[in-house]
Amino acid sequence: MAVVAITAQAADVTVRAILNRGFTVIGDPVQFQIKITGARKDPEPPEVTAEGLRIRYAGPSASSVLHIDNGVFTREHTLTHVYTVDADANGKYTIPAVIVEVDGKTYRTEPVGLTVQANPSGDDLQSSGFAEFVVPKKTLYVGETIPLELRLYVDARVRWQPVSMPDIPGEGFTKQKIPEPKHVTEDRNGREYDVLIFKTAITPSQAGKITIGPSEIPYSARIPRARRGPRSAFDMFDDDIFGDPMFSASQAMKQKAPAIILTVTPLPAAGQPRNFSGAVGNFEFSAEGSPKEVKIGDPLTMKMRISGRGSFDRITAPALVDEKGWRTYPPSSTYRPADPDDPSSPGTKTFEMAVLPETKKTAMPVFEFSYFDPLAEKYVTLKSAPAPLTVVGSSLPAVPPQNTGAGSAPDAANPPPAAAPKPNDILGQRYEQDVARNYAPLYQQRPFWYAQGGLGLALLALMGLRLRRRPDLAAREAARLRREKAAALARLRSAELDHVEFFETAARVAQIETALGTGLNAASIDAGTVRAAAPLSAETAAVIDEVFSSRAELLYAGGGRRDGRVAEPERERVLEALQELEKSHAHH
Repeated sequence: MAVVAITAQAADVTVRAILNRGFTVIGDPVQFQIKITGARKDPEPPEVTAEGLRIRYAGPSASSVLHIDNGVFTREHTLTHVYTVDADANGKYTIPAVIVEVDGKTYRTEPVGLTVQANPSGDDLQSSGFAEFVVPKKTLYVGETIPLELRLYVDARVRWQPVSMPDIPGEGFTKQKIPEPKHVTEDRNGREYDVLIFKTAITPSQAGKITIGPSEIPYSARIPRARRGPRSAFDMFDDDIFGDPMFSASQAMKQKAPAIILTVTPLPAAGQPRNFSGAVGNFEFSAEGSPKEVKIGDPLTMKMRISGRGSFDRITAPALVDEKGWRTYPPSSTYRPADPDDPSSPGTKTFEMAVLPETKKTAMPVFEFSYFDPLAEKYVTLKSAPAPLTVVGSSLPAVPPQNTGAGSAPDAANPPPAAAPKPNDILGQRYEQDVARNYAPLYQQRPFWYAQGGLGLALLALMGLRLRRRPDLAAREAARLRREKAAALARLRSAELDHVEFFETAARVAQIETALGTGLNAASIDAGTVRAAAPLSAETAAVIDEVFSSRAELLYAGGGRRDGRVAEPERERVLEALQELEKSHAHH
């Protein structure tokens, strides 16, 4: 039976003093704490006094943390002496250093400061806050993604809490999912505020003037009750209870952030690369393939990474520079932000594509990715490095020509046979009568070309048999896409998907339907391609745009999710649009 030894003391003793808040109002007490860690014996609470402040001991609190180091367990014990601190007048106060005796040694804490202001009145409460939008610039390009912050400022004297997430209305742009807000403290114009920051990123989809907001942020506020006079020893009730903000009236409040107007410039037409998909930002591109040695017809996997800041929802798979001798298949893609809690943080989008060499190659396939740099105001095309590759095996032989007339000239693929060497011996005369001799070169004789044609036909027959035994890859891919589409439609009809899964699945169905009708790469199809590939009603085209826009908003915000399932009317509207898209391709 194993015995585990646990020591009861940490290596060092630490003593420190802290306030739970460094800013308060009259009638709203704060907590002063003295934390003692590592003591063998709990010390008595020291007396704490400060000029102008009422400081009363509220009691102790203890906790323990277990550590392990090289198999030895150590329990770290922390004792906290808690005091309540209150004041009757505005001002800046200092709680001086406190002397604490621990295990026979003397420890001294650092002084801490406290600011006390008057309790805000009802009028002060109404003007105790404001809200605003913050953007890095107000002129940008179509497709350019910029960070957007919605900030709520509330007077630090007010005890408050947010009620719900705000909405950011507007048209002509997409926005990413808003994560949990960040809470900071900020001094502005000599006044201290609690600041709640809601972060997102927006991407304009059309040129011209677009309006962001206005937006309202609701919250509830509590005003602590001020003391009615000095506390008396004969008070029946403790003012600390009825002065607590939890026992004060709660008021529903809201602040409105005024709308801002952005000017959106169209992307220049001059110099736009052939494979430009609409990505705007600043990116880096790399690609690597594996394995480094394959046989002709065997796949290698190209992993391509695009990293940086910008509109990742507009980034499609990089294009193959020279398609000769390669066969590609639809890629998969994943997106990962550097900071899931910051929609404007940089990210990386990774594509994986199967590529088959059909002839001998000495280098990996080269891919290129194009984007527009809004800072340099120009298009940039990045190409992957042609890494070494070994391809073994034989290419399929060329089919010889079937026009085998006697006067036909040989082509480059079938050169004439070399002339037979002259014999060294002297041959005797041969007398063969009644037999017509043909002294023309062999390549000009008809029987020779009959023989060559027969060999060619035999080779074609052999290749035909082999192709019959091997299913057509294009047909197999189309069958796979149809199966994927059927499964995706079944999931959409099940009403069990959340918002992210629903719009991602709906967009995939639209991509597959368009790929089956056009032969395009499904992963590279966007809303514009879907609308252009088949005649759609204005209503259906709008739903398709909404599907891809919602997918981009939800998916490329770090995998964010919206609570709850998709509403039934919205689900039916999307399914009807997909059904019309299928019928349009069937009749087109």
